[in-house]
Parts: sequence; C-alpha cells; structure tokens
Amino acid sequence: MIKSVDISELKALIELCKLNDTAQKFKGEITPSLQQIASKNGVAAWIYKRYKSGLLKELDDAHMSQWKSVYFNNTILYQKYLQVFNKVQVLLKEKGIPLIGLKGIALSSELYSDEGLRPMSDIDILVPEGRGSEALEVLLMNGAKQTVVPRSEIHEQIDAHVRAIKVDGILVEIHQRLFSVGSVFYLKNTDRFSNSVSIEKQDIVIERLNDKLMAYHLVAHAIKGIQMGGLRLGWLLDIALLIKPIENKEAFIQSVLSIKPKHKKALREIFNMALLFIPDQALTDTTQYEKVLAKICHLMEEKDLSAKHRLINLFHLVNVPGFKSKIKLIWHEFFPQKSYMNYRYQTQAKESLWRLYAKRLIRR
Repeated sequence: MIKSVDISELKALIELCKLNDTAQKFKGEITPSLQQIASKNGVAAWIYKRYKSGLLKELDDAHMSQWKSVYFNNTILYQKYLQVFNKVQVLLKEKGIPLIGLKGIALSSELYSDEGLRPMSDIDILVPEGRGSEALEVLLMNGAKQTVVPRSEIHEQIDAHVRAIKVDGILVEIHQRLFSVGSVFYLKNTDRFSNSVSIEKQDIVIERLNDKLMAYHLVAHAIKGIQMGGLRLGWLLDIALLIKPIENKEAFIQSVLSIKPKHKKALREIFNMALLFIPDQALTDTTQYEKVLAKICHLMEEKDLSAKHRLINLFHLVNVPGFKSKIKLIWHEFFPQKSYMNYRYQTQAKESLWRLYAKRLIRR
C-alpha cells in the first residue's frame, strides 16, 4: 500500500496487468510513481514478464528496468522458499502431520506460470485443526527459531496460526485454521484436507486448497487485509488468475459466496474488483465501473488503523464460543503473560510486571 493513488494510475496498472492472451498497445506513460505503486503492490514482476512475452507493446527495456530486477529477485528467493517448504513438509510428515501450502507458496508454484512473478515474504502452511502446537514443537526441536511470543496460551489456541518461526532464516506461519475461531470467516465444519488437490513443482509435491476454498480464502483474506491496513493490488490479481480459466465464472463465484451467505456482499465486492483484470468480465455500467475504481484507490491508501485493529481483535475474542473462554481471552488481551510483556517491551526480568501492564493500558 502507498500514501495515495491516482485513479489514472490505477487504470494504467490494470491495463498493464490485464489477463489478455493477445498483444495490447499500452498508450500511457510509465512514471516513477507508477513504478513505485506496482512494486509495492506486488505486480511489478507480472508486468515485466508480460512485456517480455510480447503481450505489452509501445514499451521498451528502459521502462522495465526496475521491474526486471524485482522479477529476478523473486525468482532467486522462490528457490529458497520452496526448499524450506519441502524441509518443513518432510519434518512434519515424519510425525504424521499433513500440511497444505497456502497463499504465496501455492500460487507461485502453480497459478503463476513462472515462479518469479509473485513476491513472497513468508511461507504459510495449514495443518489439521488442533495440531498447530504439535507442528510448532516439531519444527522448534529441529532448529526453527521462535520470532514472537503469544499473549497467552489460549490466544494461540484460538488464533488462525500459532506463533511465527524462522526455518533457515525464512519466516514460516503454521496455520491451524484459515481464520481465527472468532472471525466471521472461520469455517467450523469444513475439512480442508478432503478438499485439497496435489500439484508438483520441481519434483516436490504440494497440497493446496481446491479452487472453491482457495477462492474463499483469498477473497476473505483480502477483506481482512483491508481491515488491517489496506488493499494490495496483487491480491486482486491472484483472484483473477484463479477465476480466469473457469468456464462459468458467475456460477463459481456464487458457489464461493454460498460458503458465507451472511457476508456475500463484502465477498462479492472483492470479486468485482478482481474481475477488472479479466477481459470482457469487468462491469459494463460506466458509473459502477468508476465507483469500483474509486473504491480500490481509497482502499490502497496507507492509513493508521491501529485503533481499529484493537476493536477488530476484541470483536474476534468476544465472538469465540464459551463464556469462560471469552473471559480468559479478554483478560489476557489486557494483561498478557509475563513472557509476552518482556518480549513486547524488550525489558529485563527485574522490571515490575504491573509497570509493564500500565504501559500497555496507556499504549506506550
């Protein structure tokens, strides 16, 4: 996300990213601002590859130099991510813990035709619900390094993922469910492991969610991302690439919306944004089209949503089933375990815990 986005720049980026199968002439200008927006929104390498493939005309190498470096950097980093994913997979499977690759590792390995096209900052994996702590322990015993401390044991139990770790210097998030128990997008009775498909990359087998669940996860994750800080254009491109080969797109979208009918309006809005990247699928009504573009521009802007984060977090805690669980979670939200407070404030053990709690309550 960036501080501000002009609607003309957004239109130019969509044209550069659009999933055309034939060459298109780009009549706009590649400005430094446009280069920055593309890089920060995860679509720079995608645009560069389209240019190198002959799908973008009226451009030259000088326009692409910055995006070219992003593409090659992504390509190099992907090899490291894939090897770490495989190492994690082998270690967990030895202990009878299956896993699914989520988001970047799954998308880069199949949906994108080239591993250099989608940037990644971590590896997200999903293990069966209830086995997150077990998977964490296996990896910690095999050299993984803990990067954060949970607020409390019960916080970690109800969250989407357990504490983040690093394996060979690469950040790994072990998801025990797609969304936290208190999230409106939590799926209580859906077995992700009976709704997965196998893909293969460089002789490494990766399980991923089936198209319907992957679409649901990507769209709902985009909504969550917007709530937590803003929209990343690359998220819409992910969704568009997933939808493009599907023959009956509207029926597919409706099947995804049926997963959470109470929230179909919010889910549909993200689908409509993603459809802008697919030729002949965008809104035909000019007024509605302009409204969607304006909404994307607004959502891409950087905002200080820290106060909103706290409210969203409290909502998730209150929405967790069980009165005792709610009380414990809310208590530890304001008064976390000592190890978390020492981690959060980088303090020595001798400092008073209540002094640290006072800092937390006044948000120092």
